[in-house]
Amino acid sequence: MNGTSSRPFAGKKIVIAGASSGLGRAAALGLADSGAQLVLLGRNEERLRDISERTGGHRWMVVDLASDDAADDAIRAIAVDGAINGIFHSAGISLVAPMRLTKTGQIQELFGAAVFGALGVARAISRKNVMHDHGSVVFMSSVSALRGRRGMVAYSASKAATSGMVRALAVELADRHIRVNAITAGAIETEMHHDFANSVSEEMVRNYRNLHPLGFGRAEDVANAVMFLLSDASRWITGIDLPVDGGYAAK
Repeated sequence: MNGTSSRPFAGKKIVIAGASSGLGRAAALGLADSGAQLVLLGRNEERLRDISERTGGHRWMVVDLASDDAADDAIRAIAVDGAINGIFHSAGISLVAPMRLTKTGQIQELFGAAVFGALGVARAISRKNVMHDHGSVVFMSSVSALRGRRGMVAYSASKAATSGMVRALAVELADRHIRVNAITAGAIETEMHHDFANSVSEEMVRNYRNLHPLGFGRAEDVANAVMFLLSDASRWITGIDLPVDGGYAAK
């Protein structure tokens, strides 16, 4: 990430919100290999313990990331023993349902980690001594924020909210050279994706795959992009949605 070094994150404190599975887990593995000092956040204690052990015993915390106050408190607590260099916020759930059948509870759960938790992170890093100047934050968005599809109304709304937040927060923190970006992901083969695939017809899955010229992605594809945006190699990039979508947006 910074030339010839194989451990570009050595000495860097990186927080991963939603580290117990999927994209957060993949990012944790890559960042640990690159020397990062990780703090792993999530709701599943067993999975957090497992990824901590796999990455060499990094610190972990069970946190309800669906609450802005809880996310805010967690980030500030992590910074008590030293400011944070980078954050990857990957917490969230999926929802595929016609709007007429979408329940209030589903909307609240959907917006919980994806939007409210992200806003809690944003509030925390806006305070002094929580994040180093010249730090970097990466949030997860989705191609669903850009392209409309049936059954994706609430999910698309949550991801559009994330993208809007990123652009405004990037401007607000620019005087401290804190970079704020989002990854606009296509379909990535994670547990969440497999749950979706098992809930719909084979034809729907096939049609969805065909929207991606390069096929479905892997969690490592997003993790690589996260590492770039968290690294010094992206020092002049802020306020963007980086497409990691297998060509979805090109069609």
